[in-house]
Amino acid sequence: MFASGARLRSRGFTLIELLVAITVLALVSLIAWRGLDSLVHTRDRLQPEADDVRALLVAFGQLERDLAQLVNPTFVPIGTSPLIARSDPTVGLEMLRMAPLMEGGSSAVQAVIYEMRDGRLMRLSSAPMVAIGAPRTSVLTETALLSGVQALRLRLWQPGRGWAPPEAAVMPNPMQPTPGVEVDVELADGRRYRRVLLVGQG
Repeated sequence: MFASGARLRSRGFTLIELLVAITVLALVSLIAWRGLDSLVHTRDRLQPEADDVRALLVAFGQLERDLAQLVNPTFVPIGTSPLIARSDPTVGLEMLRMAPLMEGGSSAVQAVIYEMRDGRLMRLSSAPMVAIGAPRTSVLTETALLSGVQALRLRLWQPGRGWAPPEAAVMPNPMQPTPGVEVDVELADGRRYRRVLLVGQG
């Protein structure tokens, strides 16, 4: 009786049990491989769009920071509006913003221009200028913020009137910039992204 029990305990898997286990493992592996393959293809398909959205967020973020640091003509006598929006012949923004503090804590003004060039949204910036009346440097640092841009549209907020394109905007005080800018970017594939940015809220 003891010998018979020992034989039963030492009995291994049968061939049929092994074949069933191998078949189940093969099916699980096939399902897992198909799922992973689908995930990789989806990631590859969405990666270019994710890169475009990331670049667009960086461009909007930089523009938002520049507009937030716009020079306030009430405190800094610059003799002109610190923000000029244009739609002809090219769409763009020209602004004077407060530059990051220089060594020694001196305040400085920086000229910044946003414009489209060869399907790219460009940011051009001057060196910080300590003296307001100093002539602007002709050397501008150019940075391509976004590529594959088909169209750029701007609208300005007019207090009491609403949104208007730059050529139709009428400000109560020409020296005071608009409180808000609407930026509409259309990419080459037809996707459009619109964002409203506040001016001088830094």
